[in-house]
Amino acid sequence: MNLRFEEEKKHEQRMQFLKGAIRFLIMAAEGVFAWLIVTFALKKVSVIGSSMETTLYNGEDVIVNKTSYVLFSPKRNQIIAFYPEAQDEEETTNSDSMIHIRRVAGLPGEKVQIKNGKLYINGEEQKEKYDFEAMHSGGRAVNEITLKDDEYFVLSDSRNDMDDSRNSSFTKVTKKNIIGKVI
Repeated sequence: MNLRFEEEKKHEQRMQFLKGAIRFLIMAAEGVFAWLIVTFALKKVSVIGSSMETTLYNGEDVIVNKTSYVLFSPKRNQIIAFYPEAQDEEETTNSDSMIHIRRVAGLPGEKVQIKNGKLYINGEEQKEKYDFEAMHSGGRAVNEITLKDDEYFVLSDSRNDMDDSRNSSFTKVTKKNIIGKVI
């Protein structure tokens, strides 16, 4: 009788040990999974400047989902983070200090124009989803711009801050330079 009690006690101790080991392995796997997500799927970026006010403010930190556009492409009105196109061979485009954040206005293949302070896509005035101020200048988009198959036209939310696709020195935004969707 005593021997059977000892065997049951040892069996129960082994089961407790196994349960504890399984719990530990599950917690470790969750930790590794969380680390993978944070390291490879998300990126923290600080907003620099006032071009995205009143949506995002200078110094504010945002999270960029780097996996958003692996299978899909950016949609109109989404806020994206991207590296600017290199102007010459020596310029680097992957520095965190060079990350821009803007709102997608024009999609690949579309014709974009700004006239009378309003955005036109393929000749049709866009009823914007948000209440932005009228643009005082269309910049290079005063004349219709046809986007290539991998180009996006982006605008600042502060519509009179022309640090966006209207500015000829701002450069184009290509799919390969998009980091991800700002969430």
